[in-house]
Amino acid sequence: MVKEYAMAIDLTRCCGCLSCSVACKQEHDLPVGPQWITVYRNDPQIIDGKPQLRYTVTHCMHCHEPNCMEACPENAISRRADGVILIDEDICNGCRMCMEACSFGVIQFDEESGHAQKCDLCVDRLDKGKQPACASACISHCIYAGEVADVAKKVGNNRLMLWYKA
Repeated sequence: MVKEYAMAIDLTRCCGCLSCSVACKQEHDLPVGPQWITVYRNDPQIIDGKPQLRYTVTHCMHCHEPNCMEACPENAISRRADGVILIDEDICNGCRMCMEACSFGVIQFDEESGHAQKCDLCVDRLDKGKQPACASACISHCIYAGEVADVAKKVGNNRLMLWYKA
């Protein structure tokens, strides 16, 4: 049986340092502009009687039933047996239909190459038994990546993102 991978982020632990985003850009040699994992600072809020800053982190959710894959007229988007969703840049025609279909708005368009791009969960690293670059670089240790069952144990089944349908 093939292991299925997932990634979840405990937003209560994120300190907004951007180490995940920088590591991703370095790993994939991304130019200025595109970010496959993005950290947004939320407005300050009172939590447990204290002012706190919280952050929202967005990345491809590698959905079990990805809308982007269904929307692609060229079949340039595929789902590996381990659950990783990939865009084949050689097949992508640049129509951007996947971007419109993505429920999380995380697919980006590379104007220079003319194709869509997104987080690939660092498949080269996964295939070597390593963590994605963002998870390895996270100083808050709030990014959990790995086999679905292991990620669910770490974050709790009730906190595992709803995008995953077992």
